[in-house]
Amino acid sequence: MLSGDGGSGVDGIETVPPPPVVSDPELSVLVDRVESAVAELAAQASVSWTNADRRAVIQRMETLTRSVTAYSYTWLNELIAQHGLDVYPGSVPCSVAWMLRITPRAAGARVRLAAELGDRTALSGEVLPPLLPHTAAALRAGLLDTKHVQMIREFFKHLPASVDPQTRDLAEQQLVGYASTRLPDDFAPLVAHLDSILNPDGDHDEDEDGKPKPRKRRDAFFYLGEQGADGMSEGSFCVDPELLAYLEALFSKAAKPGVNNPADPTSVVHDDENGSATAPKP
Repeated sequence: MLSGDGGSGVDGIETVPPPPVVSDPELSVLVDRVESAVAELAAQASVSWTNADRRAVIQRMETLTRSVTAYSYTWLNELIAQHGLDVYPGSVPCSVAWMLRITPRAAGARVRLAAELGDRTALSGEVLPPLLPHTAAALRAGLLDTKHVQMIREFFKHLPASVDPQTRDLAEQQLVGYASTRLPDDFAPLVAHLDSILNPDGDHDEDEDGKPKPRKRRDAFFYLGEQGADGMSEGSFCVDPELLAYLEALFSKAAKPGVNNPADPTSVVHDDENGSATAPKP
């Protein structure tokens, strides 16, 4: 626990610091107005609203939430660039996680989104536009969902480096135009169609001699989530062919029906050298 950054915790569990006070008077008044407006809206007797008003309020608040989140990417970039996270312990994602009370994994994703969708500052101090300017503008207007943004980012992640900047800009404009008026599920086929036009040979680039490089390969990973209240943990992985072969061999023996079932006292635990099944001992 950093001195002055919060309480000492209970039973050794550290607590996050309380919301800090905004020192700038004008900025403080502006933030207070936003918080007061939200509190006033929440205090309304919504049971008396008409369904038309409920739909309108839900839609407009969704737009507002998206917009504020989009602008926060610029604020986060500025905070990182000006070492404003140095008051917290650990790396940048850990510091963001501590500040916002989210997991480091979610904080890392937030930092990556900010790097692409927030305004940036050059070494000379010049303010640079987002890497995906049209996407950032639509997000600030509250027109895009996080799933729309994810699909647009993935599209450019796998776009060949040979595609010129003008074509990239036009492609982003077209994708944002589609995403602004469609559900994510309806948007996905349009993304795939544009990808097939600009990247007909699949996920690969060309080398210096103009020869196609081997198809890009995703980075292998193994992620195991936190343990739940029931003692179980969920996770995901992406493995290479060699590890897949080992896993298939292991699962074909140890995970076949009737083997290693903790709920069945007569379940087979393993096979002996002769291939015969062995029941668990009491």
